[in-house]
Amino acid sequence: MIDDAAEVGDAGLLAASPAQESMWFALQLTPDPAYHVPYRVRLDGPLDPGALSAALGDLVTQHDALRASFPLTGSELRQRVRSAGAFTLRVTDLVALPPGAATTRAEELAREPFDLAGGPLLRAELLRLAPDRHELILVVHHLVFDGRSARVFFAQLAEAYAARAAHRIPELPPQPVAYPDLIDAQRVRPSGVDLAYWRNRLRDMPPPLALPGSPAPGTPDGLHRVRLTPDLADRVRGTGRRHRCTSFMTMLAAFAVLLRTHTGRTDVVIGSPAADRRRPETAHAIGLFVNMLPLRVTMTGAPAFADVLAGVRDAVLDGFGHQIPVEDIIRETGPARGGHSPLFQAVFWLHPAQAESPTLGDCRTTVEEIFTGTAKYDLTLGVREAPNGTVCDFFYRGTALDPAGADRLATAYVQLLAALTDPDAVLPSLPPPVVTAATATATATPIAESAGLLAGRIAEVWREVLDVPAVGSQDNFFDLGGHSRLMLRVQGLLAERLGTDVSMLDLFDHPTVAALAGHLAATAPPAAAGDDPAERRRAGALRLRQARGQQE
Repeated sequence: MIDDAAEVGDAGLLAASPAQESMWFALQLTPDPAYHVPYRVRLDGPLDPGALSAALGDLVTQHDALRASFPLTGSELRQRVRSAGAFTLRVTDLVALPPGAATTRAEELAREPFDLAGGPLLRAELLRLAPDRHELILVVHHLVFDGRSARVFFAQLAEAYAARAAHRIPELPPQPVAYPDLIDAQRVRPSGVDLAYWRNRLRDMPPPLALPGSPAPGTPDGLHRVRLTPDLADRVRGTGRRHRCTSFMTMLAAFAVLLRTHTGRTDVVIGSPAADRRRPETAHAIGLFVNMLPLRVTMTGAPAFADVLAGVRDAVLDGFGHQIPVEDIIRETGPARGGHSPLFQAVFWLHPAQAESPTLGDCRTTVEEIFTGTAKYDLTLGVREAPNGTVCDFFYRGTALDPAGADRLATAYVQLLAALTDPDAVLPSLPPPVVTAATATATATPIAESAGLLAGRIAEVWREVLDVPAVGSQDNFFDLGGHSRLMLRVQGLLAERLGTDVSMLDLFDHPTVAALAGHLAATAPPAAAGDDPAERRRAGALRLRQARGQQE
């Protein structure tokens, strides 16, 4: 933890980057642990806990992002960077406890909520298992950390630890550009050419992807892991090379075929993270410099896998070449926003093989990520290439899949990879996509009189926020020009005028006036005797301000 960290005043608040804004809004819809980045670092050998604590403090001092928090000021998400203070590494002795105690403690730390408005967004705890055996649990929030940040963090941690253990001041790579300037560089307005690319690429979007199966209510999110044999991994890479495709493109193409096979969809959109580190100044920076891009893959008819590879290669090269913040893509293309993610429900990422884990002095280290028990999307396939094999992690939401369904998908994916390493393999013809309850368009239902009164007040708020002359009961907030930032203003005004706490998820899932009014009327608690509407409105506004960490 960071001690005695002074804050800058409101005048020193920074703007959040587009990626941070997008993630912050996603956090209003998805439980926070999904965006934790937790690591379990096993340390075998003699360790100097004091040197490790000092080294962690050096990194916190070096990188502003590790001292950032995200308060709301009015309807704007801002970023506050605390001045550097002393860093204290908590040490917990588990020597006398059973072996499973370390795993239990690691999972507790991985899921423990962060205070986004107050910070800090990094925590560390050293678990002592034996005199020469420890585990360092590091948990960072994704708002200030990404995959490249992890490589920077662990490399510099090794450098700083070596220096501190030798009673020297570490000489870490200097950051040539200040953190606020790096954030400002991400706020460049997209070009008309880039906007036109995404508008054309995502025209006539397919309906939301619905995975097969009906999980039982209460099915938890999960992770199913499979490992490719070295021979199969080599064959997959060889197939890619023959068709001028990277491993990322090849395994993404196979994932698209998997979705086609199991959903009947010949047109799928898959999200994928893209590193926004085009400026050389970001090479040694820690922060959120990643952006989600929607990659559309079409597989009509019975194409050969070589044709699918060619389409995926073009989609990846063109998409990454026209990279802009995903929120700008959403505003430009105007997809239906009834669900959690308006552009894609499936995600693919690949981490290439890295060098061996950095050593801390004479300690041998093994670094692994911890699953928090919460998935960000309906289905995510994360591929990790490692010297000892390629691992495929299938993360899934319990509302979309159950463990048996995830196992079937993972098994089918490995079988597909084996079959599709023959580039002339032809995809079988499939029937038209099946419309399920999850993909069918909901029809409007009559609302009660109380809901009708609510609808009038909601429409009034929308007219004010969106600056439009009129709002009808079936008008969609996003079709009228609404976006994530304006939702904050709507949320605040509804709390003040209705005395009702309206969540971001409510606003996303009920984007028309009638739908939102009906939902609020159906879920409102019955009025108590002597209930004062004005007092209820004041209480609702107060609760909202308290939730945002603001003073009344």
